[in-house]
Formats: sequence, structure tokens, C-alpha cells
Amino acid sequence: MAEFLYSDFYLQDLGGKEPPPVHSRFTEMIQYLAAAAEGRLPGRQHVDPVDLRQVITLLNLVDVERDDGAVHFRYRLIGEQQRQAAGRNITGLVVEDAVVPQLVPRITGNMMKVLATRLPVYDSFPMPHPDRQFIDSERMYYPLASDGETIDMILILNGYETVEAMAVG
Repeated sequence: MAEFLYSDFYLQDLGGKEPPPVHSRFTEMIQYLAAAAEGRLPGRQHVDPVDLRQVITLLNLVDVERDDGAVHFRYRLIGEQQRQAAGRNITGLVVEDAVVPQLVPRITGNMMKVLATRLPVYDSFPMPHPDRQFIDSERMYYPLASDGETIDMILILNGYETVEAMAVG
């Protein structure tokens, strides 16, 4: 199976239980990105929307912004099903302004783990949205590096129980 890590938060939520298998769309994305980059970290230039037409509405792109040692994550693109599930558009917002405050440490922690390990990170949790019920969601964060080395973007593939199973390709 393709290599990825579980979110520390997700493992804590499981309370020592073995994680269930992840949906194939997440491991298929790992394989797609690995093939495109040929041994280096893939960059946005390796992601062809035509190849991802079955999951494009579930994708987010997040810019990694570095400023004097600080790192911020800004949502560049939000997939349509992701936007509809959230009930709002967070394009252009940093994580701290885009999600409810109690989830900021979890989401930024997952993205920081991607930066530290250079590996995809899987997480699953009920996501509250303003003026909406909790939405059960799962996601995998994938590192992207336009130069093949320095992660400058994170691709997030989301999944929801209400969304019909979709495969990459």
C-alpha cells in the first residue's frame, strides 16, 4: 500500500484501536502523485484536473506561506462539493479565519506534520460549520512542491459519508 501517516489527533480519537482501512480514493491519489513526480515531491504542475475529474469537487489547494519563521496556510481553491458541504466559501482565507476556532490546532497540526514528514497525512472527524450540523468528514493532506523539494502547497482530498464513493482517474 502507498505510504502515508495518520493524524496524531485521529490516532488519539481512536483510543488505541487499529485504524480502519482508508477509502481507495486516498491511496489512488498517492499513487497518482508519485507517478507524476518520478521520485521527487510532486508540484501543482503535476496535477491535471482532467485526470482528477471524478474527485475534483472534493479537492482543496492550500498555499504554504512562510514569513520570518512563521508558517500560515491559505486556502487557494475549494472544490464545489467541499464548499457545499461547508455551506460557505473559504477561498482566500487562512485556516485561522476559515474554520471554527476549536479545529484550528488540529488542521494546522496536520498540515505542519505534512511539512515535517513530507508525507501525506490522513484524518477523519466530524467537522462543525457555522450555522450547520456536524458533518462527518475524512481527508488526506498531500505535500506539493513546485521545485520538487520545498513544500509550497498542500492538496487536500476530502470525503463525506453522503458522497458516493469516487475513484481517482
